[in-house]
Amino acid sequence: MPPDAETARRRDRPREADGAGGEVRREAGSRAPAVEIGWLVAGSMAAETRAAAQAASQRMRAYLADCLPGFAWSVVLVERPQDAAAGAVEPVRLLDLAETVRDARALDFVFVVTEHDLVSHARAAAMATPSTVFSAAVISTAPLRNDPGGCPDLAARVFALAMHLLGRLNNLDPGAGSGFMRSIEAPADLDGIDGFDPEQRAALADRLAAVADLRVEEMEGARPGRLGFYARSIWQNRRSLPGLILRMRPWSFPGRLSRLTTAAGSALVVLMMTAESWEVAAQLSGPAIAGLTVLALAATSAYVTRAQRLLTPRRSALREQRAVSNVASVAAVALGMLATYAAAFALSALLAFTLFGTALLDGWVGVAPAEAAGVRVRMAAVIAALSLAIGALGASFEPYGYFRHVTQIDDEL
Repeated sequence: MPPDAETARRRDRPREADGAGGEVRREAGSRAPAVEIGWLVAGSMAAETRAAAQAASQRMRAYLADCLPGFAWSVVLVERPQDAAAGAVEPVRLLDLAETVRDARALDFVFVVTEHDLVSHARAAAMATPSTVFSAAVISTAPLRNDPGGCPDLAARVFALAMHLLGRLNNLDPGAGSGFMRSIEAPADLDGIDGFDPEQRAALADRLAAVADLRVEEMEGARPGRLGFYARSIWQNRRSLPGLILRMRPWSFPGRLSRLTTAAGSALVVLMMTAESWEVAAQLSGPAIAGLTVLALAATSAYVTRAQRLLTPRRSALREQRAVSNVASVAAVALGMLATYAAAFALSALLAFTLFGTALLDGWVGVAPAEAAGVRVRMAAVIAALSLAIGALGASFEPYGYFRHVTQIDDEL
């Protein structure tokens, strides 16, 4: 269906919906809220695997229509055989493809199916990588088919994995119960699982009621201009945006981005041992150090975001999902830089108070004993800000796929 026709159809949706167990409350004569799901077959694929993906998509639609009848379900299969890759593929590359298809067809969720192995940074092999910020997930059939225990039914495994991922994308807790949301550690764990429990169906219905609502670009009277569009998108997603940011785990950046941590740590040690650094810190006022800190956080966040190309190009059409993903990515990077600053400040303060005695500071910068504690705190703040700036340079050298993997992929299964 062309995007314009799809937009017109979506405008007929009821604005408010609520429900539990699949029953959505709506006025008499109104249409059921529509939820569109796309299955994207990426790259060349064996006929058997393509048939399994198609069967899994059809089974998904049948199950959802039966489980949550209060929604109008649309599940479409899209093939992109020209987007083939050699060897293992970075999941974020396929997520870019999913975003393109999602926007072109006005989809709510996209599942990318590939026969290639996925580049994994946390496991020996990854079956799937969900990404809430993209409302998409990537599924590799290679681990499902090559399981040492055999694969009795590839279509059943793909279906079970896709339903598990759909639950994750809608904030259902993994590892709960014995159905679709059970803990998945190996392909064999997908065999024989089926269904959401009543509590999960209720939570899924509540979440999907918001998903099926009109998008900002489909609303009548939406404010023109990029800034107004972003403001309205943030307001419409004000409840889900914090959770979206937290799923990126920005507090873990210092531990997961080795180049960022190495560069910042090296700068910290060098600056800490330099008398001139202490002299500068001793001369700076509190407001000046606060300004330096804010400047360092803003500049490094902007630099890393741009260097790693985390934002959608400005030439692309305005879409609510893209606006939200851009805002979430910027916020996550800013919080990651703040976490790095906090770690550098804590380490600098620890070293300053344990290794640099009052007599040494008096010899270096001529401070009175009563002022030594304040100088140490100012020194820790200055070093943290400068170390953060150097760390950002290191972060810019993180592999593009890996940095996006850390920030935009929820987990590896």
